[in-house]
Amino acid sequence: MKKNVLVLILLSAAFLVGLISIVEASDAAGQQEKAKKAKTIDTSAAVSNGHPEIPEGVSCGDCHEMKLDANTTATQMWLNGEYLGKKKGEGVMTEEQLWKEILSMIGGIKKDTKTFVLATSMNNRPLSTTAEFTFDPEKKVLYGVHEMNTEKLAHIKANPWVSLNWHDEFVGIEGPYRCCQIKGRCQLLEGTDPEFEKVLINLAPYEDAAIRMMPPNPTPEQREQVLKNLRDQVFKKRFLMSKITIDRITVVNKDFMKQGFRNVQRWERKDAAAAK
Repeated sequence: MKKNVLVLILLSAAFLVGLISIVEASDAAGQQEKAKKAKTIDTSAAVSNGHPEIPEGVSCGDCHEMKLDANTTATQMWLNGEYLGKKKGEGVMTEEQLWKEILSMIGGIKKDTKTFVLATSMNNRPLSTTAEFTFDPEKKVLYGVHEMNTEKLAHIKANPWVSLNWHDEFVGIEGPYRCCQIKGRCQLLEGTDPEFEKVLINLAPYEDAAIRMMPPNPTPEQREQVLKNLRDQVFKKRFLMSKITIDRITVVNKDFMKQGFRNVQRWERKDAAAAK
């Protein structure tokens, strides 16, 4: 009799544990479904009293699509509104004019590669680092070469959306100033990717790393062999290449006003919206 009672108690306990697990799983699924259906909110929105409890490390952007009010943000006023004596929509460069200025600012390959501030994010924790990038104006792409296993690459693997900034040294409000903010999507290329070697040869300044490997007064054949060994034995094995497809560039240049334009101009990739 006692044995039967014990068995009954154990079976009841197992049933309750299973029931609790089912309820918890259902609740978790319900929360995920709610998260998927969370409405779009403005960046200025505040958490209401009736909002569900927010776990530590979770941001609004994890559940909601965030939007900027394009009519009232300061940047939109600088780009198109009544600003510094310009009427609405006046003083905006054509795409051809703006690309000429962008190339003048961040263009160049090999020795003309520029150092940018690169911003990445993982688990809602941002990171900014400096890195060298070369600019391919035809593809509207930035390429960088980076040591493997760095923190920024871990960020990019988890979240390919990046932002970069380049600027001249600021010398005061009365002096000239030029800077650009870039938003885009980053793909990491391994050494086995054919594009990796093409970018090294045609765009990136990797040859500087071969100076100590060169024999005195090398022949063209010796030089090319050293460079090939460097690509195959060092860069392809120890480095990853970032390929940043630029979706938007916002340029600030005080000298634009001397040409009759706004000092803030923006270029956007036509298919960028589809990629978001």
